[in-house]
Amino acid sequence: MSEMLSLWNETTARKAILDYVNAVTNPESADFVPEAERIAIMDNDGTMWVEKPTYVQIFFAIDRLKQLAESDPKLLNQPSFKAAATGDLAYFSRLDPHIGGNVKELMKIVFDSHAGMSQDNFMLIAKEFLETARHPRFGVLYRDLTYKPMVEFVHYLGDNGFKVFLASGGGMSFMRTVSEEIYNIPRERVIGSNIAFETRLTDEGPVVFRRPGLVDPIDDGPGKPVNIELHIGRKPILTAGNSDGDLHMLWLAQKSGHCSLSLLLRHDDAEREYTYDEGSEKTLQMAEERGWIVISMKDDWKTVF
Repeated sequence: MSEMLSLWNETTARKAILDYVNAVTNPESADFVPEAERIAIMDNDGTMWVEKPTYVQIFFAIDRLKQLAESDPKLLNQPSFKAAATGDLAYFSRLDPHIGGNVKELMKIVFDSHAGMSQDNFMLIAKEFLETARHPRFGVLYRDLTYKPMVEFVHYLGDNGFKVFLASGGGMSFMRTVSEEIYNIPRERVIGSNIAFETRLTDEGPVVFRRPGLVDPIDDGPGKPVNIELHIGRKPILTAGNSDGDLHMLWLAQKSGHCSLSLLLRHDDAEREYTYDEGSEKTLQMAEERGWIVISMKDDWKTVF
């Protein structure tokens, strides 16, 4: 058994989590939930690992766009390729849904950057990126910038009979390359936005290739409950997120028919991470109205990374 959230301070948020888990796992409790229904779903970017100055997968896509532009300079006539080649991170940041950007347009750029290659090749490239690329501010591997209290929380839930899933607005395949290693979440429990695929028969048998275009709906906002239904077929009883893109998922837990817990992580620690509420204004208001637990990175966590 993992320790009882040892990386969390003795606050009301930690107590609420412990009390909830005790209630739904105690057969004598009126709030007991059978193991089959103990579904917990975590957002990824900004909830399980760092998402600033932009999403990790954006940096991955920028590397790819640069490579393609070097091979074919005509591609520099397209804004996304030009921005990648010139290091114009602000171009991609403007599409960030946290500040009112177009999440679908952003995801299309990200996914189309690796269209045309086999899925196996993509997974190898993604794994190599996450094993070598470093964050511009912290100077460590992106994969090492997981929020340790949240990882501990995931282990704690697993120890108590929960099936824990990721539901990321980012790429499902991208996260599957490391989810088991960094979170102890099996790759089959990773839900995310996705590119279209096709199978081609080759001399070596069937090979899955990545095609241009997104599979609707993307796993953000109202798309999260849809993809949860498609992948799991059960409503979660516990959810955790950090932005308005998680609002629908956080509320979904309260419609499970069981005692539920919805957690909203607030980025309020400029020294150890970042401070921002942009893109979570609606969810912060909803948390107050619906009794969701707001986790303060600054006050509730002993450590961040």
